Amino acid sequence: MNYQFSIPSLPETPQCSPNQLIQLASNLPDVTISIPSVDKVLEAIEQGKADQLNKLDWIYCIHAKAQWDQQNIDRSRKTSAAIWKVAISNSWLQHQLLWRLALYYGDWQEQVLAQSIAESFDIFANSVSHLLPFQIIRAFRSIQAGIELAKIACEQRVNQTELLNIIKEDLPIWIPLFSRFIEDIIHYFTTIRSPNHQQIKWLLSCLDEMSESQQIKAVNHLLTNVSNDIASNHSLLVDWLRNNYRNGENWYKLSDSARRKLREWIGGINYGDFQRLVNLILNKLDLQDFESNRLCRRRDFWADYSNRFERLRILLPKTSQIAIGYQIQGDVDLLEDDGSDPTEVCIFDFGEWFVVEFFRGGGSETRLFPKNSRNEQILFGESTLSVKRIRCLGGDKHDHEFLWQVFSRIWLANNGIFPNPDTHYSRNPTADQLQQRENRLERWKREIERLEREAKAYCNSSQLRSH
Repeated sequence: MNYQFSIPSLPETPQCSPNQLIQLASNLPDVTISIPSVDKVLEAIEQGKADQLNKLDWIYCIHAKAQWDQQNIDRSRKTSAAIWKVAISNSWLQHQLLWRLALYYGDWQEQVLAQSIAESFDIFANSVSHLLPFQIIRAFRSIQAGIELAKIACEQRVNQTELLNIIKEDLPIWIPLFSRFIEDIIHYFTTIRSPNHQQIKWLLSCLDEMSESQQIKAVNHLLTNVSNDIASNHSLLVDWLRNNYRNGENWYKLSDSARRKLREWIGGINYGDFQRLVNLILNKLDLQDFESNRLCRRRDFWADYSNRFERLRILLPKTSQIAIGYQIQGDVDLLEDDGSDPTEVCIFDFGEWFVVEFFRGGGSETRLFPKNSRNEQILFGESTLSVKRIRCLGGDKHDHEFLWQVFSRIWLANNGIFPNPDTHYSRNPTADQLQQRENRLERWKREIERLEREAKAYCNSSQLRSH
């Protein structure tokens, strides 16, 4: 099949003679074409006419300044300083220079900015040092740029994402320095001797936005480079670590030394709550001397096990809650009145065991329960616990009679609960002391049997009433 296409007709080319073009040109107004140059810009600056320069003049000058410097080495620094002085009152020029300066320190260097302009930045920065973009450029110039960026983020109380959102209009946030500094956040934090609450909150915000591998690396570094004193003063930090790393697969991604330190931190926080409770009771309640001495000995004894405290629950009788008020932190609940002698109760989670410590009153024992779902639900889950209800659970029990510390350590060790490392004891009871203990122990056993009968009767009657 043959196709035929018609060729479109084109308009005729107008015929203009040279004389007509000359005539037309002679009637145009005089126009002076200004070609950008570095010299032109520098001359305008020297004459105080920088405000007459247009954006094209500045862009060309910034672009060509490196080559101009090679031919005018003796004037390179002085003229660059003059450009920065103009930028102090020219926001558009500021933006152009800072954007390129960020690229310069972000590995582009003289491809985007003359070295003399980069090195003259302090002329400008000293006038506006309080503004965030200039602080960041100064950080870029540091040998430890990532650490300095982390410091700025900390001072601003922003994480990496928030910082980039603030400066994205002023600086090229896609350069590598911005993406890498998140790994230096933890290194900066460990240089802070006594971080405050806001700095802790900032750190946790940064940890939350890290990738899994970045976070695990950071947590390992944190646990092995921050002192126990900092951890003991900031339960918020320890709680975050406990929630994210104490259980589950993340626990096994930590190094051995990091896992050991986390146990110490968690234990230290929980023991601190226990210690504060004892001190408050001693200060706020009208106790007899033997009761005060007994509490002091309990406090000192459990200090040797502080690394083992996984969790702590505190139960207070109404009288103690009124006296202490809300001065104690942590998991604190009201102990239901079941007619027992007034006593505070602490429940310790030691990993495989729950330890219940009765502070005062008849019996005043320590009870040991295996950690299973039933015991956990009752001891840490139920809101209404009483002394008799706890005793109804049974468990192994230990006294607080004469020499109780010596035998409690043996009792706990036999159940796999050991004191902190480097804890030493040298006391060996004499035969007379052992006999004295045995006599007291017989009275305590009879008292415990009576209390357990009362508890069983109470629990049985409670069950009948509930049905």
